[in-house]
Amino acid sequence: MNKKIFFSSIVFLFSLVSYPQFGTIGYDFKDPYIGFEGLQFAVRLSTDNNIYCPNPKEIIVNKLSKDEVVLRSNSLSAAGGQLISEGFIELKIKKGDEALISISARASHPTELGKTILVLIKGIDVESMVSEQPQARGVQAFTKKKGIRVSYPSRAATMPLVFFTSPEKEWYVLSKDREIRRKGFGCSYDHLGDEPVVLLSHDADMRKIDTSIQAPEWVLGYGRSRIDVVKERCDDLEQYFKSTPYFNKPKQHTQWIDQLKVVTFLHGVHWTGHLFNTYKQMGKQLEWVAKTIGGGQTMAFLPAWDGRYYVNYPEHEPDPRMGGKEGLKQLVKKAHRMGVKVILMFGGPNLSTFEFLKKNKMMDAGLKTAAGQVKIQNWLDWNTDLQIETMGLIMNFGHPRYRDYMISKTADLFDTYDIDGIFLDGTLRWQNSPDYSTYEGLVQFTQEIRKRYPEKMIMGEDGYDAIYGLFDLFHTSAGPLGLENYMLRYTRQFYYLAYPAENGSAGIHEIGWSKDSHTINNAKPEFTIPSISIFNGDLEKYGDQIKNKLEVYKNWDLKPVPIMNKNAH
Repeated sequence: MNKKIFFSSIVFLFSLVSYPQFGTIGYDFKDPYIGFEGLQFAVRLSTDNNIYCPNPKEIIVNKLSKDEVVLRSNSLSAAGGQLISEGFIELKIKKGDEALISISARASHPTELGKTILVLIKGIDVESMVSEQPQARGVQAFTKKKGIRVSYPSRAATMPLVFFTSPEKEWYVLSKDREIRRKGFGCSYDHLGDEPVVLLSHDADMRKIDTSIQAPEWVLGYGRSRIDVVKERCDDLEQYFKSTPYFNKPKQHTQWIDQLKVVTFLHGVHWTGHLFNTYKQMGKQLEWVAKTIGGGQTMAFLPAWDGRYYVNYPEHEPDPRMGGKEGLKQLVKKAHRMGVKVILMFGGPNLSTFEFLKKNKMMDAGLKTAAGQVKIQNWLDWNTDLQIETMGLIMNFGHPRYRDYMISKTADLFDTYDIDGIFLDGTLRWQNSPDYSTYEGLVQFTQEIRKRYPEKMIMGEDGYDAIYGLFDLFHTSAGPLGLENYMLRYTRQFYYLAYPAENGSAGIHEIGWSKDSHTINNAKPEFTIPSISIFNGDLEKYGDQIKNKLEVYKNWDLKPVPIMNKNAH
């Protein structure tokens, strides 16, 4: 290209500048940056072998209009220009409405697989990054020389959306992706340039990875309220992911949820074998609760109803010590006579034991990382012997045979015991798996159950934006999750199962004792259906205290927030 023509194409609004590398690479990577609307933009391609930027010696910058510029290179640079490779990379930047910039990128390598496209932005004086509510650790302060990052989907970023605060204004970055794919957000310190660098990454779906990769549109802007930006993502969810807002869900579900004043945790058997309640004892306790607060306002949630907690997942059969099949049937019948709903806890996707997987020839159903490594359930010391118990595998509901098993097991429990719903432990579990999509698996599971049992409830734990609309009710370890409490647009929540009994015990939960834990401190009572844990013998020891709590719960009402409304803005 003629040099005169080249440089004349980038004067006016745009300028081409080469800036040094940010972050932890200990040399100048020599990214070619392009100036646009007072900011500087660059792009990189990460492959399964290396990371590349446009070759500074061969870049072409085209000004398509006064509001749009494209940077292209038909070769790639790595190692600060020491390695040059064939390939292609493109960064497109476009000015939209006032204070809004659209960013898109694509790249390819002749032989290496395209894992990630990374967009780099300079010119924002970042003070902090906000990706979630504070109770979900979604606020990170940026300090020089110490980078911050978060990935979607995760508990700390349940939307592909973050806000960057600066002394002058608050910026936002929103991905307009119409699929569930990993996004990364961060800010690193450029040691050579003495300035922060905002980082945005888009990962290829590992099931479809190729030598080419294209990042969906990023929207960068400022001057809008947080709720307006969150609502834009909600609009995308409802249009492209068919997410169902709570106000559009079947009334047979939402009506009795709206009537709830208490969720009663009735713990079964601890991992070590300690029995907290038999089915018969659970029935007596529910009867006592219903006399105080009314059965139609009560839901019974049964963790470890199937024997030793985690030990037999996902066999999910009534425990003989607790009263066996007949005992569970009688408990459900008694609860229903009082108007109480009964929900059973399911372990998958959080865990399937090695014994179950071997017996059913499903060892390939474990959730895998992007690199193909199976995720093992191995972070808990259940018996306090200072050693971690390796229980089994975290599961991928996208695996057809495993999902079919869980559908069949759910149907059997509904048909045999007439329970009102199930709770899926660990619905947050997500990885960019190379074989099956966890998200698509959950969609297929919930669709099949709803088709067969439209009157039954399906509940989840924690989660991220695209699955909130799949479930009627959630329980969260810090909630409500989501910027602007947007989780409440799609579902309702109750306290975490570790909510302590009157003596402070978390029952079957691994936390042990939880009076001062996050299970209380990070849940907002005004948004959380009240809960209570009762063990056998507690009514005799703590009856007055429990009754006093129930009397208070009678007057509980959900505090409305704007995002709950149809026309939130």
